[in-house]
Amino acid sequence: MLTLETMRTLYFDCFSGIAGDMTIGALLDLGLDFDYLKTELRKLPVSGYEIKSTRVSRSNISAIKFDVLLEGEEKKHEDQHDHGHDHDHHDHHHDHPHEHHSHAHFHRKASEILSMIRESTLNANTKRIASDIFTKLAISEGKVHHIAPEDVEFHEVGAIDSIVDTVGSAIGFDALGVERFLCSAINVGAGFIHCQHGVFPVPTPATADLLRHATIYQKHAQTELVTPTGAAILAAVVNRFGGLNGFAVDRIGYGAGTKQFAEFPNCVRLMLGEERVVQAENSSGGVIVIEANIDDMNPQNFAWVTEKLLQAGALDVFTAAIQMKKGRPGQLLQVLAPPDAVSRLSRIIFEETTTIGIRKYAVDRITLDRELQEVETEYGSVRIKVSKMNGEIVNVAPEFEDCLRIAQQQNVPLKKVQALATAAYTLSRRER
Repeated sequence: MLTLETMRTLYFDCFSGIAGDMTIGALLDLGLDFDYLKTELRKLPVSGYEIKSTRVSRSNISAIKFDVLLEGEEKKHEDQHDHGHDHDHHDHHHDHPHEHHSHAHFHRKASEILSMIRESTLNANTKRIASDIFTKLAISEGKVHHIAPEDVEFHEVGAIDSIVDTVGSAIGFDALGVERFLCSAINVGAGFIHCQHGVFPVPTPATADLLRHATIYQKHAQTELVTPTGAAILAAVVNRFGGLNGFAVDRIGYGAGTKQFAEFPNCVRLMLGEERVVQAENSSGGVIVIEANIDDMNPQNFAWVTEKLLQAGALDVFTAAIQMKKGRPGQLLQVLAPPDAVSRLSRIIFEETTTIGIRKYAVDRITLDRELQEVETEYGSVRIKVSKMNGEIVNVAPEFEDCLRIAQQQNVPLKKVQALATAAYTLSRRER
């Protein structure tokens, strides 16, 4: 028997890339209250800016342009580095801690900004989303510039933009009650951009790192269409990259970029609606996969990590051999987790392994109904795991631990105990 489940879902349609301010613009167009956004942002100890929302047109499409106004001057995300979206120019400043800018003469570390978010009075869901986005951004920038994520530094102007973009997006996702995030293939633009450190290819290194596992393409524009902040939003929240399937659209919002292209709308489109998921009768519903690539940890530690994760509520834990950058061998650690255990399991992974970043995404699983039955063998009792589908038995397996205990106690081959247990179960079925 099949059942229909619905989830409030947000779909990112990135036909012209994505950036932080474009995301907030589209959320406002979807119905996020502007005054509510301002009120929530004031819960952070950040000053020297105002925010602005303007209705604009991009290739005859009505969209919301979201801007940050710094220290009394309109900040319209001027084209300082020939970026297609310009709005995240801070993304290419924060890797050099000793640079000075006319707007400010000090910097904020990523760790300080994350502490600011955690210690704010924002609600727990908004804090979680904002912290995830900012952490993704810091990890990728740190990787590109070979520094620890917590030591990535943002000059003051860049910090304000980053905080508003990440926290503002999180406020919007929470206010609209989004449960699941999907994303189209992403147009990243093409060519090269000029930054203060030289000429970078599009997508820039941090953006490219953040878009791993996403489907990307290059079309229409010889400029940058995806900024690191926009990519970090996707990396932090998207459950699945790909086309729509069984999606019922309720509302549509457009967020405008700064530049205008001929006959090409420089917008991101967000669709809010319901993803209608058909589940089989035996479906156990949604679970979360948490995974990390690890290449610098003592292999002996994996047994301990696995045991600790299972004790903390993981549904399953396993590793697989992988080949990483520069041909290095590594291990893919994957944890199957119930949604309410993700936070504590993620903490264990960070504490007990050498990884500095994890991925998580929602999946649905189908499981068979299972029950344990006990049978008697000439060596002792063994539990049998019986799996059923729609009431029909499809698999029978003696419990390994029972068979191992008997084999050790009776000094008989393990496979003999397993065979006897299976035969005893089959005989008991015939006698019923």
